[in-house]
Amino acid sequence: MIMMNRRLINLIGLCLIVTAFIGITPDRAKALDPLSQTLTDLQVLYLFDDPEEIDWPTLFYLSEESACRIDLLTITASHGFYYQTSEIAGKGIHLYNYFVEPEDSLLLDSVLAVQFRQRQPDLLIVGAVAPSQLLSALAEKIEHMESYPGSIFGLRKVYRCIDPSVVSVANGPTVTVGWSEMFDRYQDRMRLDIPQLYPWMQITRLDDIRLMRYELTMRHPEFDQPDPDFLSGLEPLRLLPLFDTLLSDGAVKRSFINRARMFVAFFEGARRTVGSKRVENVIAGYKALLALADQIGSAPRLDTLSDIQPYMTRLTDRAQRAVLKEIGMDWKGSILLRDSPHGPKLKFRASLTVNGPRQIDLSYVRFEPYWDTSAIVLDSVSRKIAPHQSFVREYSVEIDRSRLEATMPESLSFMAEIYYGAVPLTVRSAIPIWERPELQVEFYPKFFFVPPVARLEVDKVVSAMNWKAVITKPRYYHGTVSLNLKTPRGVFAGAYVQNLKVEKGYVTKTVRIPFSVSKLFELGIHHPTITLSVDGREVASDTGMLRIGACKIDDKVTVGLMPDSTGTLEDILRMTKATYRPLTDRTLKTGDLEAYTVILVGSGAMRDYPSFPIVRGRLEDYIRQGGSLVIFGQPTDWPEGVLPVGLAPSIEHLIGSELLNRIPQARILSQPYDISESNLLAWMNIRRRVGAAVMTPAENIYVTPSGATLLSISRLGDGQVIFCGLPLIEMISQLNIEAIHLLANILNY
Repeated sequence: MIMMNRRLINLIGLCLIVTAFIGITPDRAKALDPLSQTLTDLQVLYLFDDPEEIDWPTLFYLSEESACRIDLLTITASHGFYYQTSEIAGKGIHLYNYFVEPEDSLLLDSVLAVQFRQRQPDLLIVGAVAPSQLLSALAEKIEHMESYPGSIFGLRKVYRCIDPSVVSVANGPTVTVGWSEMFDRYQDRMRLDIPQLYPWMQITRLDDIRLMRYELTMRHPEFDQPDPDFLSGLEPLRLLPLFDTLLSDGAVKRSFINRARMFVAFFEGARRTVGSKRVENVIAGYKALLALADQIGSAPRLDTLSDIQPYMTRLTDRAQRAVLKEIGMDWKGSILLRDSPHGPKLKFRASLTVNGPRQIDLSYVRFEPYWDTSAIVLDSVSRKIAPHQSFVREYSVEIDRSRLEATMPESLSFMAEIYYGAVPLTVRSAIPIWERPELQVEFYPKFFFVPPVARLEVDKVVSAMNWKAVITKPRYYHGTVSLNLKTPRGVFAGAYVQNLKVEKGYVTKTVRIPFSVSKLFELGIHHPTITLSVDGREVASDTGMLRIGACKIDDKVTVGLMPDSTGTLEDILRMTKATYRPLTDRTLKTGDLEAYTVILVGSGAMRDYPSFPIVRGRLEDYIRQGGSLVIFGQPTDWPEGVLPVGLAPSIEHLIGSELLNRIPQARILSQPYDISESNLLAWMNIRRRVGAAVMTPAENIYVTPSGATLLSISRLGDGQVIFCGLPLIEMISQLNIEAIHLLANILNY
């Protein structure tokens, strides 16, 4: 009992320490100090799914009190691979939004290659209690990732957000954050800064007393002390430990450490002083850092490290920003486009203001085009700008008209060199000609098959259909956009809204595009393209797939649909022109099932139908009276005993050549369409994931090496249960013609 009481006292004491460390004090948050940013190189990676669930108070605490760089990362399922970035200017908080194909696991490696191209983070925080499958997979990859060879950076600690209401003891040490108190401390700063990343977000305080808990799930083996907070055991600046660890004892090591200590001492001294003494300390520290950076090349042991030069470059850039602030120099650059008889002309407007105690010498101004390696000197005349004076001048820049009209992601870069006393400083202005808005456009669905066109003597349009284009935009964006559909030969777009206004508050906009097909449309897969333009510039595009595919469903067939989890099955039924109606859970429980000749159960559909496990009797009566129940491959959590036949799903990975066809002449493979087995299974020439199952009793047609079935028929009374574990929906989405025919055979059976 005494031992338990002691443990309880220690636990309470640790909670008090954590609470004190997190900083629950009535003091207001200070503005981020460039000197503190320079003396800290800690980097935090925060993973999240929902922007509204981000733990902003904790991140602002790490940013402002410890001057950490914060990288927020989210990953979204999409087509292809691309990413978007933004930042809170001057605060060291960056947002990365990655879009990947969820089926392509290699794209997660691409995410890591882009995110860590400069360095790995020191601290990983998984901010979602129940992260999505994509985010969870990414977190696992990061947590178990090895440091790059020759790298001075590597992941050192991992924290995962856990439910604060769970009373069970966590496996590892935890950090508890008083969210409400932290919000009060940083609310003014959050309301000012967060809209730079999410303009639509409302920053509001919750009425309840809210806690956030983070469990430590991994830390570097070198740490052997308790972890009462996020940053315990992590040195703020890697500079001194770097030289102390990598260099052998001797004069060279002492020289490096002495210069590093001078840099740190002068910058620390600047934080404790004001006026001219503060400026002198910053300048002296910056000189020591420049000398240290030049000395790196003289140490062969350091020169072999891939991270050392980029690290020193980032450190000197941060130090220079601190110097510019302390000497009172304000540099701004902007571009102006002027019309002329020879087309648009560009001017660069440079503005330099000195608010410090000493004059500044402007040495030169030059332009660095992104399409060339040679810089263009715009001004080489040295000028002196006295304290509390400004220098403003416009420079004409000769740029080919095609460069101005190109939609390049790079910016126009202008650089000026100045001298404060004998210390050289370089300032840059990277100015985009035109900022591409964050818009996307996609076909919905990505694929489309059309019935064969009658072969007439004249080119007469005999089939009309419609496609949908979905525009996705940020909630804050508004304006006019233009759509343009490019069709293959024999396909003609009808009238649709090509110039439309998008308003604030909406995230998506759907446009229906009618199109017609004539006899000029050829066999095979074709690729229509849709483009989205703003101000005459193309900002997004998407390519779909279109082909002729016969899928005639008898007019007497009526389909009751239990949609699959992706909704693709409903898109396919719409293309077949079949008569169908999505079933509700109430219809399944009390409706007239006899109104449907076929009930189609999509993959994972049972999760949206709570009544499915209790309607076995109704389904059995429906089948015995002549109904057809068609079941596609199901997840392994399929409940037992919900059907009048046995079904036990299993996930297998196999190739088409491993399948055995036990009934080659089965009617389901020959009527009304004769299925070419080689063409059907050609899609499985590489190992694919399939939803097989053991059906009892059943006439098994396609059987896997384990004995499970991928296509079977179980007869019951006047009806039947048809199971299809082939990835038929995915095959049809790739416009496999035999998969389209097999679907027609199943529905007509």
